[in-house]
Amino acid sequence: MVENLPAPAIQSASGTRYTRSVTREKSWQVGAVTLTLLRHVASLGYVVSVHRIPSSLLGSIGAFVEMHAVDVASDPPVQHLARVAIDEGGDSDYRCACLLAEAVGIDLRDG
Repeated sequence: MVENLPAPAIQSASGTRYTRSVTREKSWQVGAVTLTLLRHVASLGYVVSVHRIPSSLLGSIGAFVEMHAVDVASDPPVQHLARVAIDEGGDSDYRCACLLAEAVGIDLRDG
């Protein structure tokens, strides 16, 4: 009989406990269309990550979204990066994902 056991926890050196129950896609926290774009980038063999950076304490740097696509199969690993400022308006996640997709060679005009 197979039991549904909770995901094992990982403990960092500082004592913080992490579980493996959050997948990479869940950590992206993006809408459906943006998720589709990021999945396409990942399907090409890239490790994709999404970072939301708040504005600086002094306000000299505004908040932005940054997405990375890393080809770990190459030596040294090749990293593509896209960054969009939050205060530019619109869906910054989607715009950033489009830039990232184009950076790795996806032609968005293909449909």
